[in-house]
Amino acid sequence: MDIKRRALYNSLRMNWLLDPSLEVESWQVENYREMSLPVIFGRLRRHEIDLDKAQFVALAEEYDTPEDLVDDILEEDEELTIEERDLIYLLLFELWRRLMTEKPCLSVFCDELDHQIFLYDRGQARNAELIEDALSNLIVILEENTDQGADPVEVLESFNLGCANNVETFLYDFISEQIDNDNESYASELLDNFSEYASDAKWFDFLQVRLLIKTDPDGAGTMLEQLIEDAQEEPNLDFNLEVLSLMVQEGEEEVFVRLVRHSLPLLETEEDFQDLITICADFYRCLDKDQKEEALQDLLDKRAPIDSGRPFNDNDPAADELITILG
Repeated sequence: MDIKRRALYNSLRMNWLLDPSLEVESWQVENYREMSLPVIFGRLRRHEIDLDKAQFVALAEEYDTPEDLVDDILEEDEELTIEERDLIYLLLFELWRRLMTEKPCLSVFCDELDHQIFLYDRGQARNAELIEDALSNLIVILEENTDQGADPVEVLESFNLGCANNVETFLYDFISEQIDNDNESYASELLDNFSEYASDAKWFDFLQVRLLIKTDPDGAGTMLEQLIEDAQEEPNLDFNLEVLSLMVQEGEEEVFVRLVRHSLPLLETEEDFQDLITICADFYRCLDKDQKEEALQDLLDKRAPIDSGRPFNDNDPAADELITILG
């Protein structure tokens, strides 16, 4: 069963919606969810697949997935092009999604999760329950596989093959948003359910720190210091910047400066460097250390004319200037 097939077309459609100038065939990016059943059956008849609703359901009952159904139907038709086979697959997949709700399968669930993530990210979700239900179903699927002895990280990675979206990245962003919106209870529940499946645990540990800050600042500080120390084994600029941003409100100066020093060799562009300076200025503003804040703002103003995409060299004298200001 090729669960990647529907995901590829979901990805193509999402990219096309974001950039309509992409060269695509109309059938590749059409919204099959909005297509009526008579239209779907009519298009199948153009390819000599003559079915009605009852006939399709009776036929589909003999298979476990829409992929198995399509492979069997098209097995002996060697004249069809790859494009024609994919078009037929998309039509039959949509029929399965609508008419075979009592026979759920992985590719259909992945398709639904992709759909809900896309609506959520574009602010088009009718209500939050739809994405929450999709995540609840995801938990069930993951747990069913791990209960059989599979490695949790490998389970999510395998599941992700059937999705156009990066599910782990979405989970991080979604849980982070719940914390931002003070939905701590739901965020905690999601972390409890999904953390063991993360391929890069430090990101979900970081979310745990964000939650803990509100109830146990001292414990959060201890956990954050350990997380920073562990993270240096596999340096990651994006992670360091997230941690530094959190420390603007809560961090100790010594730990903050140490992480800034660790981050300088990781900078790739001028934009990265200016982002780092901005975070530092915010940090000292919150500490009411006006002299350092002003010096950092002056440094930022001097760098403003530089192209944000220009590669940054950590031997740039401005890097030494930043460290001198921090002390």
